[in-house]
Amino acid sequence: MKNILILSANPTNTTRLRLEQEVREIQQTLRQSNHRDEFQVIPVGAVQIDDLQQTLYDYHPTIVHFCGHGSGNDGLVLEDNSGRSVLVSEEALARLFQGFQTEVECVLLNACYSEIQAKAIHQHIDCVVGMNQAIGDNAAIKFAVGFYRALGAGEPYNHCFESGLTLIDLNGIKEVDKPQIKYRNRTKNLAINPNPESNESMPSPQENPPSMNKSQSFGDITISGNSGTYYQGFQAFNTVDSQVNLNQSYTQTVGEHSKIETALTELQKLKQEIAVTNALNSIQKKQAEFPVDLIETELKKPQPDKSLIDEAVEALKKGLEGVETLAEPVMKVAAILAGVWI
Repeated sequence: MKNILILSANPTNTTRLRLEQEVREIQQTLRQSNHRDEFQVIPVGAVQIDDLQQTLYDYHPTIVHFCGHGSGNDGLVLEDNSGRSVLVSEEALARLFQGFQTEVECVLLNACYSEIQAKAIHQHIDCVVGMNQAIGDNAAIKFAVGFYRALGAGEPYNHCFESGLTLIDLNGIKEVDKPQIKYRNRTKNLAINPNPESNESMPSPQENPPSMNKSQSFGDITISGNSGTYYQGFQAFNTVDSQVNLNQSYTQTVGEHSKIETALTELQKLKQEIAVTNALNSIQKKQAEFPVDLIETELKKPQPDKSLIDEAVEALKKGLEGVETLAEPVMKVAAILAGVWI
């Protein structure tokens, strides 16, 4: 179980933020995810300086999420005993997280002008997200939802960051350049352990698999051999003097791949039709091409994000609503994509 500690502070002498909504949408996003049982969300509001260290000791979080105000070089805004604002410097935050660097994997500072604090914390924490400018409530919430949507799907933190940016873009919010990530690619940064029963890391595809006596039959796609583990891509097959028949899964994979190729072909045709239509101006064409490009990019990944593709399809339908000549090709693409995961 990974604890996600959400710290929020909105002192009485600062602009009111929709922090409760941000917390609520994060909780809802993770509850709807495939890996919902892997996470526990712990919200702590009206955070004061003295709360920080004790709260980290109390909950041993894997992810620390701060939502509230930031003040650039002056520090991160927390509350004093009377509920008014007090600033915490980047040096103090860096020292704080130094003591928790073996437990905390990711820190997300969803606050204005917090990039300087993110840089300081990154000395000790492998993944830290901050904002390089003031960011609006809507953009901050959409970024958080996109981030945790990918986290709930088992994506590593750098992919979660990109998912957050994508959701800002999909909603047409012009603040996608504000979130900034500081990231070191280490094995402990995987959001979900692919094999929770074991702490052993899986060899990379480039490494030679453990030696074993094996026979292969490409007709039936069978693998047999003595005790050992055979790695194919990211799938591990344990063989203990037995035979593993992969015919069914192989057929499903080939079928899915064929549908994806068909979808990519239709997407290319749709882009060409968008480019030549007279029903859209140049700006509208660019806006329509964005979800098409996003769908293409996602489909080419080893594990496409179905939720992200579904949102892009809806954005595409909305953007081309009323353009009769493009209605049929859009629905054709949507139908093909709907069949990929059936």
